[in-house]
Amino acid sequence: MSIGLFQKTFASLKHKNFRLFFAGQTVSLIGTWVHQTALSWLIYDMTGSKFMLGLISALASLPMFFFSIWGGVIADRLPKKNTLIATQTVSMVLVAVLAALVLLNIYKIWHIVVISVLLGVNFAVDMPVRQSFLIDITGKEDLMNGIALNSSIVNLARVIGPALAGIIMVKYGISWCFIINSLSFLAVIVALCYLKIPQIPIKERTESIVQYIISGFRYVKHNKMILESMIIMALMGIFGWSYALLIPALAKDVFSKGEQGYALLVSANGFGALVGALFVAYIGNSPNKRRIMNGGIYFFSVMVFLLSFSKVYWISLVLIAGAGMGLLIYFSSCTTLIQSSVDDAVRGRVMGIWALVFGGMMPLGSLFAGVFAQYFGVTATLLLSSIICPIFTLILSL
Repeated sequence: MSIGLFQKTFASLKHKNFRLFFAGQTVSLIGTWVHQTALSWLIYDMTGSKFMLGLISALASLPMFFFSIWGGVIADRLPKKNTLIATQTVSMVLVAVLAALVLLNIYKIWHIVVISVLLGVNFAVDMPVRQSFLIDITGKEDLMNGIALNSSIVNLARVIGPALAGIIMVKYGISWCFIINSLSFLAVIVALCYLKIPQIPIKERTESIVQYIISGFRYVKHNKMILESMIIMALMGIFGWSYALLIPALAKDVFSKGEQGYALLVSANGFGALVGALFVAYIGNSPNKRRIMNGGIYFFSVMVFLLSFSKVYWISLVLIAGAGMGLLIYFSSCTTLIQSSVDDAVRGRVMGIWALVFGGMMPLGSLFAGVFAQYFGVTATLLLSSIICPIFTLILSL
């Protein structure tokens, strides 16, 4: 990679605050994906039910529907750095409790449900604060690059985390996946403590909390670019992201693979997404973000369509990597489009609505994938998603 290409792709790393946050996030997110990979396997191994996979995923995502708006209000009203330290600490404690239950072999399915829901509530507050915090550590000039690089570390973690989880589950036992995740939160908490953020005075608000929230929705309603992006995001939340939920069933039922074969599928998906995020980081200031966003959806749909018919494991690895790439090109472009179209004064509330749409639709997607796959099979579910996503995107674009 030439120096110029490297500097353009990683432009936001010249900011010390972003470098610290980037490093802490990388460690923490690897732990998160170790946790997610192990949790999906634990649930499916306990129950053998695709429906339970979908139901628990839906319950974990459901708090986004109720609490992400409040997270947006907090982002606009309270210091973001302190809020993020608090949310990361809460997550660390909850995961430590799950790790202890699994280590002592006293866990039940309801323990997993309760802890997953509580983590979902915490994440619903954390997500809009985190998204609106990026401008504080990159500045406006490198905001778009920072958004894409933030997506890239999520997907770097999706490559490393599942592969690491597969090794840990086989060699040391599944409880260590949760122990490692709990410890990984320390990295981002320490990084946040070292960030030097200028104190921004919080303006006195005369309107009520409800009026404050309504003004955010009103802003989205009257911004055509943001509104259209939110509609497409709702569609992808239901029929796009849900394909990842079926990876355990794909590994076990279609390819007869164990933990490592399953983890490799998740890692391949993450590798493709990482490539997609770095591509968007490089072209972050392109004026054709809407075309890139739609192109990502079409590419993703083709990959999932082919994946639904694949019976060869290594071909499926390539296709699932392509699906991850297309989906993250869409996601990074869409988030960039929204962030570049919003005023700073309402950024937190808009990102709260973004989190509501993105996370709030995912429980519906999880239930759709779980129920449909339970009755009609994994192949039919993937095929249906691959048809619905591009058709509705084309209709909305026209």
